[in-house]
Order: sequence, then C-alpha cells, then structure tokens
Amino acid sequence: MSEQGEALQGARDRRFGAPVSAWYPVDRVRPGPPRRTAHLHGGVLAWRANPAGRPDGNDDTGAWRLTARFGLVWARPVDGDPELPQLPPEPDGRLAPIAYSEVPARADYDQAVLGLVDPAHVPMIHRSWWWRSDRRRDKTKAYTPSPFGFTAMAADDFSSTAVYDLVRQERRVTIEFRLPSIRLERVTARGFELVNLTTITPVRDGEVVLRNLILCSDRRLTLLHPFLSATGRVFLRQDVGILERLEGRSPHLPLVFAGDPDRPSAFYFAAKAALSRAEREGAPFVNPVEAQTLRWRT
Repeated sequence: MSEQGEALQGARDRRFGAPVSAWYPVDRVRPGPPRRTAHLHGGVLAWRANPAGRPDGNDDTGAWRLTARFGLVWARPVDGDPELPQLPPEPDGRLAPIAYSEVPARADYDQAVLGLVDPAHVPMIHRSWWWRSDRRRDKTKAYTPSPFGFTAMAADDFSSTAVYDLVRQERRVTIEFRLPSIRLERVTARGFELVNLTTITPVRDGEVVLRNLILCSDRRLTLLHPFLSATGRVFLRQDVGILERLEGRSPHLPLVFAGDPDRPSAFYFAAKAALSRAEREGAPFVNPVEAQTLRWRT
C-alpha cells in the first residue's frame, strides 16, 4: 500500500477525527496556473485546472474525485460512496462572491468543527461592536434534521448580530450544518439573499484550514471584497487563537454534554457516528437528529 493509501486507511480506522470519504474544499476556483496542488488527510493532491480555474477531471493519480461548487474546488477519495455525504446544491447564479478568507491552524479536527455548531461560540469568541453587543439575550431556535446534518432557524423576532439589522425586518436566517464540516448560513429578505459558507479542511493530523466564503445577491457589495475578506480573516484568526490554546488536549476524552446549548454538539457526533456506520455497512445514511426546539441565553 502506498504512503498516501496508508494515511487514508489510518484516518478511516480512527473513531474521532475527519471522515475520510467526504467532500472537503482544497482550493479556490480562480484563474491561474493550470497545475494545482493541495494537501488533504496527510496526502498531496495534484491536478490540472482549466483556464477558469475549475478542475479538469480527477487528480493525477486518479485516487481523488474533484469538483467545483460555491467557487471552491472540493476533493474526496474516488473509492468512497459518492452519496455519503453529498455536497449542498449549487447556489443561485445571481449570487456574487463578496468575501473570501482562509487561515491555517494547528488544531484538533473535532474541536474546530464544534466551533461551527456550538451556539456559545460566536458570542464568546467574536466580540466586535459592529457585530454583536455585550447584552445577553434569551435564544430560541428550532432544529430540524436536514441532509447529512441539521438546520437551525431562529424562533425569536430578532437576530443577535447587529449587521443583520441592515437587512429589512422581514429577514429570515437559517443555519445548516452538513457533514463532514460545512456550515451554511442563509439570510433572505425581500429581493435580497446572502450565503455565508464556513468549512474545516483536515490538511494532516493536527492541522486544519478554516475557510469562509460569502456570496450575495447585491453585486454592489463586490466593491467591498478586499475589506470584507480582511475582516473575515480577523474572525478566523480569533477562532484559531482559541483552537491553538486547546491544542494538546486529548480528543479521546469522554464526551459530556449538558443541556440545550450542548445539543448541537451532540447532534454532530451522533450524525458522524451514523455516517461511519452507513459507510461500514454499505447502508443508507439514517439521520439520528430529531426535530426539537432548544433554548439558551447568550
């Protein structure tokens, strides 16, 4: 077995960590050199891109399937079941990218993904006057199962993020988490749509890349792409600061969850266990998440 094959098999054998037979972003779709390389699961991918920057088939070895979606290049092993799990549908073509940021981190994969689903993450880590005030609020969110994960929708009349007040009051905010590590936030209002995508890519053991991409129907905001991208990097570095403080703690400690705020984290581990079981048994994925309303104060 090749060194890369051994690395993949070792990752498959672990109870914790990144699911191997799943899609992860490894690059941007962008004009540039036709030859591209990236790192994933401790291996190296090399492929040819067309003039627009989209992958032209699989990687050079034929071991990795490549595709383009959300303006990103995604990869997964060819020998995995392409239905487990699937990527979210391609966003509306009216939406234009208004920000893109990526930051590497030395961090445990599961700890990084928990930052995507933990409701205490944003108010505790991302503290900016224009993003969120210090005032604590009672939150009520309705969680429902969705393809390969779960979706949350606020049941309150407001959003805790001040920036969203710039959108008309008839706004609707939903946050979908999809295995393996995709957080997809959608903001819609009359004549307006915004998609905020955040992902975690396992580069090698103990190293990940955090990516954030924002698409919007208001193309005037593309003029702010440099500023918004820089702001996104500030946010991601705040995440990295916390993750690197946690680095070195055992990822194999017993999982302990307490009350409603920890239920999304429990959903994540339960869904990941169900995905592993489906792959092992060659069976369809059965989502263990049940619809429920959760409440907390942040």
